[in-house]
Amino acid sequence: MVYKAPAYSLRGVVASEHPLATLAGIEVLEEGGNAVDAAVATSLALAVVLPHLGGLGGDFFALARVNGDTIYIDGSGPAPRKLTPELVESRGYREMPRYGPLTVTVPGMVDALWRMWEQAGRLEWGRLVEPAIRIARDGFAASPSLVKAVDRMWSHLSQDPGASRAYSQLHGKQPGAPVYFKGLAEALRRIEEDPRDFYEGDLAREIAGYIAERGGVLSIEDLAEYRAGVGSPLSITYRGCTVSEMPPPTQGLTTLHILMKLATVDPPEDPRGRDRASLILEASRIAYSIRDRYITDPRYMPLSAEDLLDPSILDGAQQLGGPWGDGDTTYFAVADRWGNIVSGIQSLYHHFGSQLATRPSCIPLNNRGSDFTLRRDHVNRLEPGKRTLHTLSAVLLDCRGTYAIGTSGGHYRPHQHAQLITNIVDYGMDPQDAVEHPRMLIDFQGARIMVEEGIEPPEAPGFKVERLPYPSRTGVAAMVYTGGYRSGHSDIRGDGASLGQP
Repeated sequence: MVYKAPAYSLRGVVASEHPLATLAGIEVLEEGGNAVDAAVATSLALAVVLPHLGGLGGDFFALARVNGDTIYIDGSGPAPRKLTPELVESRGYREMPRYGPLTVTVPGMVDALWRMWEQAGRLEWGRLVEPAIRIARDGFAASPSLVKAVDRMWSHLSQDPGASRAYSQLHGKQPGAPVYFKGLAEALRRIEEDPRDFYEGDLAREIAGYIAERGGVLSIEDLAEYRAGVGSPLSITYRGCTVSEMPPPTQGLTTLHILMKLATVDPPEDPRGRDRASLILEASRIAYSIRDRYITDPRYMPLSAEDLLDPSILDGAQQLGGPWGDGDTTYFAVADRWGNIVSGIQSLYHHFGSQLATRPSCIPLNNRGSDFTLRRDHVNRLEPGKRTLHTLSAVLLDCRGTYAIGTSGGHYRPHQHAQLITNIVDYGMDPQDAVEHPRMLIDFQGARIMVEEGIEPPEAPGFKVERLPYPSRTGVAAMVYTGGYRSGHSDIRGDGASLGQP
């Protein structure tokens, strides 16, 4: 079952959720750039063509393997210093709002890309920003997902002067409609000259000023203090293969916990059968319980990530039902001719994030702060300067070659990742089959299980089972493989494309 053709190359490949972004990465590889260079170009192009899924005002994370060393790039941003539970409650909220100025955390994407490039890039920074500038300035044809997102969110977007100005050109339009973001092109030109302008210069003043105008508290001081993190991934061995995920504040540990539990039993023979689905459900129940009890900004966690990798943590866990949402994201992956590989993911959290976009630069601002809780006894409670539990994460899998694996999916991502990984390790699927294999989503808080046509639902007392047609929007995945050759794999569930160097 293959619906999109893989891209094969003896040199480099890029897989992303938009053809123009994929092409931007390929052009950089053709000019001698490495996987990190191509990842920067791809990411910035995605920020232009898919502003509902990820933009300059959002987050970025990556696992980058360059010259045999793997680094973790953490582009999550903290809550503003003036954002307290008492302030939120004084505005009439009993829980964190879903949208609006109080949900905006420090945008980490720009500095994260800059830090990744500083670590391992080859080409000049400005060359990597140029494709995004060109696309924003000269225009592009709107994708189906973008026009659908604008129409679906218009009641919110139209209430914000900046967002209305940026996206009214798409309201009521059809796929293929021309889109121009000239203000964003100018913002990217400033970032081309100096990425820190976003945090300390004119762009920072625009962002902080617009948020203040709209009633928020993120300040230029919050922006100026920000630096993205660079560290190491977390890894486990799963049936002889190495799985690397992202540490807290991401929920990468939750992926690893699901796999650790699955590894205690032999995999069922049928990848589409009820037994497999039931095992994933039970492993996810335990893993999400641990997540909701322990995972947040690591500075505020009662146990370290290393402590949480002890297998004994899996014993006796019970699902707690923490905060959930249906956030959206865009994932991409790059491999180059030298065997370097990047697994990258970016987001505003929900479609268009906070539903705010700055003027005149059309920078969409995230709503990542909506994932905090106002409960004072919860590990993920709102505190000034703290990063929330983060839904974004991405995978590197070393198993007869190296795979970069990821998907959109918000809080569903860990059990999505587990399904993608076990498709390869347990069932020997080709990467394209693994990406497009039917999936299920588990919503513990809502007691729902959504199952795509083609697989059997689990034994799930107490859950409502919803059967979905295939393909459904159960996360848009992508994958890149590097071994004796390179291959890129995009998902029938999305609008993306994979390309290889000739």
